[in-house]
Amino acid sequence: MKPAHCAAVAVFVLALTAAGTPLLAQGAATATDQQAGPVVTETRTTTATVETIDQEKRTVLLRTGDGTLLTVQVGPEVRNLAQVRPGDRVTATYRESVAAAISRPDSPPLTAGASVTRAVEGERPAGETAQEVTARVRILAVDTRANTVTFLGPSGLPRIIALRDPGMQRFAATLQPGDDVDVTYTEALAIRVDPAPR
Repeated sequence: MKPAHCAAVAVFVLALTAAGTPLLAQGAATATDQQAGPVVTETRTTTATVETIDQEKRTVLLRTGDGTLLTVQVGPEVRNLAQVRPGDRVTATYRESVAAAISRPDSPPLTAGASVTRAVEGERPAGETAQEVTARVRILAVDTRANTVTFLGPSGLPRIIALRDPGMQRFAATLQPGDDVDVTYTEALAIRVDPAPR
C-alpha cells in the first residue's frame, strides 16, 4: 500500500486522536547508563480529502493526493466523527526514527512505550499516536570500510546491517566487539481534520 493510502487509513483507524501532545514522553535513560549516539529521523506528510460519509454505517470515502478513492470503516472508538464533512481535508504526518546508544552491560534496557491521546468530545478531530520499541544488541564486529555492523540481537541470531546515515557510520566507528547498544525505533502519526476550504 502506498504511504498516502496508509496515512489516510490511519487517520480513522487510529481513532482521530488529539493533537498537541508530545510524540513520546517515555523511554529516556540517565546519562550514567548510556553514552548517547545518533538519532536518524524521517518525516512524511500526506493529505486526503473526505468525499462522503455514512454516519450510520460509519464509513468514510477518502480521495488521496493521487486521486485514488479509499473507503475506511470507522470503529466506535473514534470520537467526533459527526463533525467530519465532505470536502474536509485530512492531513497525516508520519515520523519514524532510530536512535542508538552504548549501554553499560549491567544497566537495564530502556523502557518501551506507546501513547495515544484522543480528541475531547466536541473538538475538531485531530491528533497523534506514537509507539516506541527498544532492543539491546551485542556488537560482534564493525567494518568501517563497508559501513556494516554485525550484532547479536534478542533472537540470539547474528545479523549484519549496512549503515547509510553518516551519523550512524560515525557512531559505529566508536564501537568495539562486546559493546552493548540500545537501539530504539519510534514511529508516530499526527493527524488533523481541517474544514473544507471556502
